[in-house]
Amino acid sequence: MLVPEISLTPQTVDRFISRFGEEAIAILHSKLSVGERYDQWNKIRKGTAKIVIGARSAIFAPVSNLGLIIIDEEHDQSYKSETTPRYHTRDIASYIAEKINIPVVLR
Repeated sequence: MLVPEISLTPQTVDRFISRFGEEAIAILHSKLSVGERYDQWNKIRKGTAKIVIGARSAIFAPVSNLGLIIIDEEHDQSYKSETTPRYHTRDIASYIAEKINIPVVLR
């Protein structure tokens, strides 16, 4: 689940935790400390987290058995990276989805 702004992450996380439990959720965004980011990355890589919530760069999370990509407020300009490497999160999501044959939901 991708959100356009880090400030929207807590409310989205709260909704998902109330439904799926805290252990099933991993959070990725640039405001995490190096240690927090490492812990979340490992939680994803090991498969403990079934749902990843984060900003633009979360599209690169090491999710195995990915089944769905959701991009909230897909029209938001924050999904476009202006630094090198330049990318648009929607394009990366579409590429990944096509390669592994999963749906992308653009809200």
